[in-house]
Amino acid sequence: MNMTGLRKMVLFPILGIFLLASSCTAQNQSADSPETSKKDKAQSVDVRSSTHNNADSAFAHPAIDFTLQSTNDKKISLTDFLGNKIILMNFWATWCPYCVVEIPQLNKIETTLADQVKLLSIDILEEPEKVKGFTQKKGVKFDVLLDQQGEVARKYRVRGTPTNIVIDKKGNIVYYGYELKEANHVITSLLSQ
Repeated sequence: MNMTGLRKMVLFPILGIFLLASSCTAQNQSADSPETSKKDKAQSVDVRSSTHNNADSAFAHPAIDFTLQSTNDKKISLTDFLGNKIILMNFWATWCPYCVVEIPQLNKIETTLADQVKLLSIDILEEPEKVKGFTQKKGVKFDVLLDQQGEVARKYRVRGTPTNIVIDKKGNIVYYGYELKEANHVITSLLSQ
């Protein structure tokens, strides 16, 4: 076998592993695509470059209100909790392996910090029956909101799953990123203030 063939045999599996390890993709269309309405763009917040873990940072964007139906047939709005609790928004999908790995950590947040932190778990672009069955099978202990059209994900410019967003009691986004561990650090910092 020549060196070119050997390089291809080694390079392609490594490239595949790298791509798999990057991030699950939450949406088929970009938030900046022509299908995104002017209203959505006006109400969206661009926090993609703001990933940080310092709750005292000067960076903050106001959170955008929304109302979604939960898998328990309740209508839940972001404003129901603003000013009362720190909010952790977790965008995910049942087919995303990284999202599934986060479920035990999210269950722990729900059971240990529910009096101080509101977890808003938002499933993107899936049918309610599929999400209900999945959450029952996986032992999910928190409400799951259904963003069936991806409207809330577009407003928050979600590019991949899982995406975690922490909102302080003033209604400002103080963390936007993919690591739940980092989001937990920000929550801990906010709780100690």
